[in-house]
Amino acid sequence: MLSRILKSAILLLLGSSLHAQQDYPVLWDYKGQSFEEFVIKAESVYPLRFFYEYEWVKDIVLEENNGIRMLGEILDTVCSVRDLHYYYSGNGNIILTREYEVRILKDKVKEGGTYLPGFNNLSNIRGSSSEGNIVVDIGDPSEKGKSGSVRLSGYVTDRDTKEPVAGVTVYFPGLSSGAVTNEHGYYSLEVPRGSHTVKFSFIGMKERIMDLNLYSPGELNIEMTGVLIPLKEAVITAEKDIVLQRSQAGVEKINIASMKLMPSSMGESDVTKNLLMIPGVSSVGEGSSGFNVRGGYADQNLILLYGAPLYNSSHFFGFFSAINSDIIRDVTLYKGGIPAKYGGRLSSVMDIVPADGDRRKFNGNTGISPVAAHF
Repeated sequence: MLSRILKSAILLLLGSSLHAQQDYPVLWDYKGQSFEEFVIKAESVYPLRFFYEYEWVKDIVLEENNGIRMLGEILDTVCSVRDLHYYYSGNGNIILTREYEVRILKDKVKEGGTYLPGFNNLSNIRGSSSEGNIVVDIGDPSEKGKSGSVRLSGYVTDRDTKEPVAGVTVYFPGLSSGAVTNEHGYYSLEVPRGSHTVKFSFIGMKERIMDLNLYSPGELNIEMTGVLIPLKEAVITAEKDIVLQRSQAGVEKINIASMKLMPSSMGESDVTKNLLMIPGVSSVGEGSSGFNVRGGYADQNLILLYGAPLYNSSHFFGFFSAINSDIIRDVTLYKGGIPAKYGGRLSSVMDIVPADGDRRKFNGNTGISPVAAHF
């Protein structure tokens, strides 16, 4: 009986906050309306905004109205049968909570902030004030004023999946200290008694910031919401690094994969013949070995294999290549701006880079053609 009287007194005090500041007459017929429909109508008629959890009011149907009633009276009736409480913030926000009283602490909260004693599951509220952080009481308020540190712990979960979130940073800016959640989403740390601001942050999730009044050891459980971060498009170009790494002109690079796709003489890939496809490179002539670069002579070209000069890149009057294409990784031809490490050459330098061996796995290659066989 005593608990009923206390509940009624609290409801009357909370309801009076709306009556004392500014109440609104309900002029429409709300008979048979659900609470959700009633709220939508009230928000469309008056500059109000309601914050609540839908599960609390989903099956509430308003009864027949007898004449014009005030909004505060209707909320008193709804809250009295559902163990709900409401608070009118004065700026058009009406906040409904279940089991916990809502009030403003002028000395602890910025104007428009909300105080929720002992309310740990903050994400269940449909909305919160945009003018200040939500303030939460942790522990027994009767221990207010005591000194020392107390232990604050809790779990951080994903609001959508309800799974624990590991690696969340729990940081107190005013103390320059914090903790990180473990694989179960659990955190625990010692915090001095008093008022503090705490931040919960994690990559890919919206940061949660709230003010705490910490009286004694307690638990604060948090739900975090994922955030989609749009990324700009990325264009991937083959061998783009070659363009970025060099500023000189006249450098051509051919890899062995593209070389083997080109037409070959009697089935044998010829490095020299493939160079003839590059602008500025021409053949010496039929029955002759070598190539000309930008009008130079064949003896003005330097051919390097394993870093050593190769004086004849073909045999049998230039019909067959003297270089086994299976051992080549790529070929670089410098037609101009030749680096100093290659010495002086009037026309070009062709640097043949052999393929790297595999020390972990044995492999090989074999082939046969009308004019050659290799293993």
